Amino acid sequence: MKKMTLLTLFLSAFIMLSCSNQEQTSQEELTSINAKASVEQDNYELNGPQIYYSSAEAEIKRLNLEKTKHVVAFENGDKEAMAQIEKIQIEIEKLNRFLDFLMIIKPIVGPRGPIPPQPCLSDIENNCNPKRKLTSKTIIVVGEELIVSKVIVKNYKNELVDTTFLPVEDSFSQSALQLKSDFKDEGVMYTTLKIKVFGEITIPTPVIGL
Repeated sequence: MKKMTLLTLFLSAFIMLSCSNQEQTSQEELTSINAKASVEQDNYELNGPQIYYSSAEAEIKRLNLEKTKHVVAFENGDKEAMAQIEKIQIEIEKLNRFLDFLMIIKPIVGPRGPIPPQPCLSDIENNCNPKRKLTSKTIIVVGEELIVSKVIVKNYKNELVDTTFLPVEDSFSQSALQLKSDFKDEGVMYTTLKIKVFGEITIPTPVIGL
């Protein structure tokens, strides 16, 4: 009977210690998950290739409208309009090559795997709207194949805004840009990228500073 009592006490102590360790481990895991979630919430990450794809599509639409106006002017006898039509067409062709380039490069990686750019479709409203929100903690993930040489922001008055983008890495060790700015307005972010196939290209993206 005495042996049974000692054995029972030993087993009870072991079970209590085991439960205590499991509870402590679970608490540590929960704390780790919460800390990770906090970091992800603090850093507002944006998909760079998707931003530039949507922005390039919007710019092509704008240029096509502008070209149409010059075509009408040319048909009405304005011979100088032809030079503008040719200039705009060159820009459109360059932007189309840029869109093709974005589709063949290695896509950036997100929590659920690779995320290639999505063209603007009628049932994907977010991709059709290039406007992006910027905060003091915004990170734009660009990946390894996009070389950003310059980023500037202008407000709605076309005035330069004091904005800095620092090179950083995201949680997947991918190249990214960390925004440092107190911009609290609407404006346009101009991103200049170096593309080996056809040189530099500047992509305008409507932005809202929060």
